[in-house]
Amino acid sequence: MTLRRIYEAIMKASWKSKLYDLASVTPVLVWFSLGIVGSLLQISQPLELRGGAIVICCHLANIVFSTLLILLLVIRCPPVRTAQGLWPKVAGIAGMLLPLVFIALPRAKLTPSWAIFSSAIVLAGTVASIVIVCWLGRSFSIFPQARRLVTEGPYRLVRHPLYLAELLVVFGAMWQFEQPWAFIVLLVATGAQIPRMHFEEQVLMEAFPSYRDYANRTARLLPGLF
Repeated sequence: MTLRRIYEAIMKASWKSKLYDLASVTPVLVWFSLGIVGSLLQISQPLELRGGAIVICCHLANIVFSTLLILLLVIRCPPVRTAQGLWPKVAGIAGMLLPLVFIALPRAKLTPSWAIFSSAIVLAGTVASIVIVCWLGRSFSIFPQARRLVTEGPYRLVRHPLYLAELLVVFGAMWQFEQPWAFIVLLVATGAQIPRMHFEEQVLMEAFPSYRDYANRTARLLPGLF
């Protein structure tokens, strides 16, 4: 086989892998796109229905975050290794979708101060997510996969800063819905991230031997606690 044919075979396999990767996340791309549309519709409502400047900032941050995720899912690196079996995929889907249970709960009647408190936490978590995803870059994945090893920036502090930021968003949103059901959703959503982190760490250790040393010196979510 000539060098030209070898090159063509590699490029063909690469394109097939990329197309498969894009096809596998098409529902996620659609979901993030719908989230952008929903936030745009909320911002376009009459002034008295928008919920104040901080709520508008939450929607704007969500638009930026969702747009960034769509871009990264399209341009991300091909996986070096993917967790095999059904349960890693279930863990990834559960970790992403469980907070949506909030939609089925009745809204709580918040005082203005509690509404600001809730929205401020959601905004802080979303902005943190944007910063973390920028560090993660083309290594971003929904399912437990190894693409590139990222240990700098927020990842110097904890192994899963993005999950921590997302849980902060869920914590902030929890106050906007009736209790104790919203708190139960928070607990279940937090618990769902544990197997997700386990499968992700497992595949990263298999793909990158240096990850074990990194994991030994870095907390999962909370330095000194977990």
